Amino acid sequence: MPTLALAWIPRRGEVASAITGASRPEQVHAHAAASGVRLSDDLLAAVDRALGDAPVTGPTLAPAARTGVKHR
Repeated sequence: MPTLALAWIPRRGEVASAITGASRPEQVHAHAAASGVRLSDDLLAAVDRALGDAPVTGPTLAPAARTGVKHR
């Protein structure tokens, strides 16, 4: 699933980058390898159908965050 997600996300126009985390070296290698994965048009269409057409409405504040307060 992580490889699918990392190969799918860059094709989204509203996404500038994907931030990933890893707790094991194998995960780092798998994430890097996902950058070269080419998904077929059929698979991309199936993913889009499964996810639906949810609109991107902009950033959403975290539950405890308040507008105008800079959290670090």
